[in-house]
Amino acid sequence: MNPFEFIGWFGNIILSIGVIPQVIQTWRTHDVSSFNWPFLLMWAFGVLFTFIYIAQGDMARGSFQWPLWLNYLVNILATSYLVYAKYKYGKTVVSD
Repeated sequence: MNPFEFIGWFGNIILSIGVIPQVIQTWRTHDVSSFNWPFLLMWAFGVLFTFIYIAQGDMARGSFQWPLWLNYLVNILATSYLVYAKYKYGKTVVSD
């Protein structure tokens, strides 16, 4: 493994792991009040579209950037859950 490949793996592992504490906290507390829809949707579509771009390029080239695949697949799963949680738990109840 060359130094740049190590840096790629290290950076993408950090990015992949970085979202897990938020998912765990949301799973436990169901508190999604600090998430706003524009942020969640832009993040979700951003990681999805970037993953499609990377996957298409890798398949065309026949060379795979596995650190990026790890990062984007974990983030797609995590943001999908956070969007689901925001939809399910984020409904505001108005009381009189």
